[in-house]
Amino acid sequence: MAAQPAAAQPAASEAKQLPFSFLSLVKKTGTLAKTSRSRTIDALTAAKGKVLAAIDTQEQFVRDVMDGKALPKGKGGDKTVSTWFSKQNDGWWTSIRYGQASIPIGEKGETDMLISDKLADVLAFYGAVKIAIDKGELDAQIGKLQAEKSAALKGGKRAA
Repeated sequence: MAAQPAAAQPAASEAKQLPFSFLSLVKKTGTLAKTSRSRTIDALTAAKGKVLAAIDTQEQFVRDVMDGKALPKGKGGDKTVSTWFSKQNDGWWTSIRYGQASIPIGEKGETDMLISDKLADVLAFYGAVKIAIDKGELDAQIGKLQAEKSAALKGGKRAA
């Protein structure tokens, strides 16, 4: 009796489609980046939300200074809050931050920007930055800082 040829076997590295009926509704499968803050949004979206909220706060500080009001005290009550803008000899300078880290904006990674000799222009600048963030123009910079901060936090937890 002659030996029959073996049936063709799928290659070992070939992924097998699981027979779940609901997979016809799935567009794509993958592994999402983890964020400790929320299970409903990705880490970049959460980071952008933090930057946008911080810009809102800075806009209020600009309005307070323009109106001649004193800046509010920080959480401890003995120091004024931290502002991203300051008056220098040549005009008003600012930076945009994610947490305590300034977001690099310039061609060489500079973070500080001269806006104008008018404080009102800083307010307009912050509005333009919020639009740019909503459009995704700063996704690379914010995403990089978020990843670095996340890695540092994870590293710090291991060392503890």
